[in-house]
Amino acid sequence: MLYNILVLLLIFGVIGCATPMPPSGGPSDDEGPELEYTIPETGTTNFEGRTFEFQFNEFVDRSSVRDAITVEPDLGIPYEISWKRKTLFIEFERPFPDSTTVIVKLGTELSDTRNNEIGSPITVATSTGDEIDSGEISGRVLLAGNGKGAAERKVLLYRRPIDFSRKAIYEAQTDTGGVFEFLYLAPGTYQALLVDDRNRNKIWDQENEQAYPFSQEFITLQKEQKDTLDVLYTTQTDTLKPELQGVGLFSTHRMRLRFSENIALEDSVAITIYDSLGTPYSSGYPLYVSPKEPFVLFAQSRQNLTEGESFSVNVSGVNDPAGNAADTSRFTFMGTAQEDTTLQRIISAETDEGLLQNEPFVVTYAAPITEPEITDSTVVIEGEVDFDDWPAIEVQRNKLVISPQGEWIEGVDYQFLVWNPVTQRRTPFEPEVYDSTEYGEIEISLANMDSLSTYRYQLQLNDEIYRSGNLDSLSTLSELPPVSYKLIVYEDQNLNGQWDRGTVIPYQAPEPYYVQRGLRVQEGFTSEVSIGFRH
Repeated sequence: MLYNILVLLLIFGVIGCATPMPPSGGPSDDEGPELEYTIPETGTTNFEGRTFEFQFNEFVDRSSVRDAITVEPDLGIPYEISWKRKTLFIEFERPFPDSTTVIVKLGTELSDTRNNEIGSPITVATSTGDEIDSGEISGRVLLAGNGKGAAERKVLLYRRPIDFSRKAIYEAQTDTGGVFEFLYLAPGTYQALLVDDRNRNKIWDQENEQAYPFSQEFITLQKEQKDTLDVLYTTQTDTLKPELQGVGLFSTHRMRLRFSENIALEDSVAITIYDSLGTPYSSGYPLYVSPKEPFVLFAQSRQNLTEGESFSVNVSGVNDPAGNAADTSRFTFMGTAQEDTTLQRIISAETDEGLLQNEPFVVTYAAPITEPEITDSTVVIEGEVDFDDWPAIEVQRNKLVISPQGEWIEGVDYQFLVWNPVTQRRTPFEPEVYDSTEYGEIEISLANMDSLSTYRYQLQLNDEIYRSGNLDSLSTLSELPPVSYKLIVYEDQNLNGQWDRGTVIPYQAPEPYYVQRGLRVQEGFTSEVSIGFRH
């Protein structure tokens, strides 16, 4: 009898501690739990209690609650969680300080027993004094690559005196549009950081976690004041720089640079090779990124990389798809006496975006072009006329450049027959040639332009750079095919040729940045873009 009673008590105890489950059957449930009421209500003043009560319309997955709770400001007061069916109780072990606004949040991690999360965070704000602090700071985080909202990013808010080794006093999370807000703030001076808070402890681990500042280092709130931070642009979740992991030599000049991830080349790539003493020895130039291994860059040194000598290399203008600049850190390698045995072949031809009337057709080969048959065998078919002696053909390193004789003729189809050393035959290419009547323009106007800074733009087509360069206060990008582009403009304050996201310590504001997607160019029209950077 005693044994049976103990077993029953144990069973009831396990049932009481587990998450209650709703009865099966009925229509499918795809909605998260909804809050019916809280005790105390938001806005309660002179609050003397220590317990917060949340009543839901359905059973909640109790294992999802602990990580969903946030208490602000961080007062260091422990609390216990308990349940009574659909009601959550959060009881603090000690009273709150006098005249303090206390915020208890339940984040979107909270879900029901079918793993449906709540649609938006739940916030209950009370005060132990006569009034609730009502200051607000809001902002927005967008992805630099496409201008879309950066969702589920953590923004930590510190209040003076600021100590980054301690927990942030407030925390916010961006929504699907990249918007975040801090509510019920007391008067004071604050600093906000975008932090990759991986361990969710509201502390910026400077050795293992990335953090980026906003363009305004400090923001001061008066009583009941509301303020908005400038938009912060960030890269994709990938914040790691591609690292140069190996340098292989196929000859005394040909280099194979292997990176830790896929890479893309900017318009201007600079390669510098140093000797063992760190003195510049030679420059180099890129040949191409391997189509089969897009993390490999083939390049050429201008000087012999002598066998038995030690060299190091520094490369700029190489990024990963998320826009992170590559870290080469003077990678060290040894020279070689190997003769170049590279098989000359066609790597790519620029046919995807079509040709403007005065734009050359470019074919990229595997190695610098030295064989006369590549130029001698090229045929240009203009309409129904074949030209085997097209005069406007030249070689630029490993690229065969076929230029128009003035302009490509409007309304005429072109075909290029280019020699392929592998097949010993000509390979045909038929790019679209745009008529001049189809061209459009983009006029970019920069307001509040700092005359001491350089402004750069990238015009991207299909997520690849179509044009780039510097901008004046009023610039026109002409002869553009009538398609949609993505425009990126930034202020290159330190003249390093790339956009910098800023640093927290020492504080360096991110360089002003702008991105516009879906910028449509129409035939014969000028699309106007006006950009104002605030300094």
